[in-house]
Amino acid sequence: MHVDLELKAECLENFFYFAKDFLGYKDLEWGVHGQFISVFESGAPRKLVVMPRGTFKSTLGSVAYPIWRLLRNPDLTILLDSELYSNSKNFIREIKGHLQSERMTRLFGDQVGDKWDEGEIILKTRRQNIKEASITAGGLGTTKVGQHFGLIIADDMNSPQNSENVEKCQKVIDHMRYSLNILNPGGEYLIIGTRYHERDLIGFCLKDILGEDKLAEGHLELSTGLKSKQETELLIEGN
Repeated sequence: MHVDLELKAECLENFFYFAKDFLGYKDLEWGVHGQFISVFESGAPRKLVVMPRGTFKSTLGSVAYPIWRLLRNPDLTILLDSELYSNSKNFIREIKGHLQSERMTRLFGDQVGDKWDEGEIILKTRRQNIKEASITAGGLGTTKVGQHFGLIIADDMNSPQNSENVEKCQKVIDHMRYSLNILNPGGEYLIIGTRYHERDLIGFCLKDILGEDKLAEGHLELSTGLKSKQETELLIEGN
């Protein structure tokens, strides 16, 4: 029992340990992923992680991170938003597999609540009566009228298919602006993705929302380490 308490505390405090050792994503390496692990662990309300495809950014941000946040706060409401609604449902399927595992149940208790389908799940450990599910799937073209979330994760909203021109990029930006209206005051908005166009969602965040004036005011902190000519990960404080 003492060992379990120590393991539980380590999982809740150390996101890298939780993702790699507890959930079993063994390909994660601190030298490669440590810089944006620190973004996930920070308390900043606005976060942007920009990495190439195949770097486990979605595994970390849209699977491990929502589980970790819910174990720390079972009353949190999360919207998993993607370009395709089916992608968000796939993340939920993977999340459900972890939450139903024997190791998870042994350490954190039974998590399977009354709502446990492909588009929404509610944790059994939830303490408050809230109309929103613990995790809800979303996508471009879907609206969550009347719902509000404490954490919105926008994962790979842009792709080569919807980034061919400025007009298509703008539709994604407009979707993000709407999503901010259903974010609870003090809530967290996390954008994860790869850049495909100068005017895609990530380009909009870097140029229009942030800009040199915000950098000068100290609202923007660039993480150190995985540097290239393009930003590799970004931590937004404020806005």
